Amino acid sequence: MNIITYAAIWSICWFTLGDSDEKGLIILYRGAEFLTTTEYQIRVNDQETASLNSKSFIQIYVKEGQVAVVSSGYRAAKRVLKLSIKASNTYYIRSYEELDFLDKYLRMQVVEEETAKKEMKKCKQNTHVKQPD
Repeated sequence: MNIITYAAIWSICWFTLGDSDEKGLIILYRGAEFLTTTEYQIRVNDQETASLNSKSFIQIYVKEGQVAVVSSGYRAAKRVLKLSIKASNTYYIRSYEELDFLDKYLRMQVVEEETAKKEMKKCKQNTHVKQPD
């Protein structure tokens, strides 16, 4: 590799690290569920972000301030989780499908880091995430 390649890699790393330090990180995960196959679409502040399946997680960098995380799926009710984000903090959100008599939806709640890491061991990262502006 030549000097230009090294400079390009260094600049990408520099700007990526700088960008993530100014934002908060949301890690939204969904563990293994019994008999659920619904894929949920996740929106952050009205911007399409990613889809979330069973046994997967996504990482979303968001600006400091109020954030609305919205989940919706085929024949599923829309749910909203509002968060107050601080720069450089990481927020773990556990999600699971809740089934009622006539309805289903993705329940989301903030959990502690230790709990999330235990529950995420068998989850695969969804790398097809469109980061919000």
